[in-house]
Amino acid sequence: MNKLLLIFFVLLLYSPTSFSCSCKLKSVAESFSDSKAVLLIEVQKLEVFRNADDGTIKYLEAKFKTVESFMEAEDDINVLRTYSNCGLELYPSQKYLVYVPKESTVKNYVSRCHGSFKYLPQVEYTRAKLDAVRKFAHNKSMKKGT
Repeated sequence: MNKLLLIFFVLLLYSPTSFSCSCKLKSVAESFSDSKAVLLIEVQKLEVFRNADDGTIKYLEAKFKTVESFMEAEDDINVLRTYSNCGLELYPSQKYLVYVPKESTVKNYVSRCHGSFKYLPQVEYTRAKLDAVRKFAHNKSMKKGT
């Protein structure tokens, strides 16, 4: 029985889905330095764009309102895009902390690999992550002001 349980867990650990998204998670400082904007947003509308040839999802495009800005882009950002296993699972009426990368093959692409995450105020872990972003942004603006 123990051998079967061990085999099950080994197979679970090495299943194809366990390798679906692999990226090096960044610190708040690294995520800020790689970003053109850092925002707490609420998704207002979500649109699915599909490949013309087979109908599979190409990417999702979200229109949003900014709840809080930690670093504003030089140009207005009206939509965010996400796709793939590392992309954010975006839903209307939900809040996300997004790091919009300076450079990406897809304009305004947000993903977990850049440090973006779904913000759930009732979950202490996401509150702590957002507090770390606020603290970093505050310290950064204080240094800039001196």
